[in-house]
Amino acid sequence: MPALTMLGLVILAAFVVSVFAIGYVYSQKLAELRRAKEAALEVDAEVRAAIVTGTDQTVEITIPEGYTLLFRDNQVLIDDAAIPEGGYPWPITGPELGHGTYTLAIRLGDNLIRVENV
Repeated sequence: MPALTMLGLVILAAFVVSVFAIGYVYSQKLAELRRAKEAALEVDAEVRAAIVTGTDQTVEITIPEGYTLLFRDNQVLIDDAAIPEGGYPWPITGPELGHGTYTLAIRLGDNLIRVENV
């Protein structure tokens, strides 16, 4: 009987460890997604500031591994999330940015928002 009790405890322990491991991996993925969206929101805030003030803006962002920041039409895209939802008043252009840290310059001109990696 003690052997069956021990076997049951080992199985229970293995189950608890596997649940913890799955939860940990899931929480890490959620944290990376949050950091990716925060990077896109930082760019959005500086683009809005450039539109309001009419002056060039600079922002430093870090994009986590597995994510790409894109500038399409009149929105900033990351992980298929479009920011802002309604778009900017003018088209936005810029490089496709993968994992890494970037310093971006945001410039306005000729009814166009230009984002450049400096």
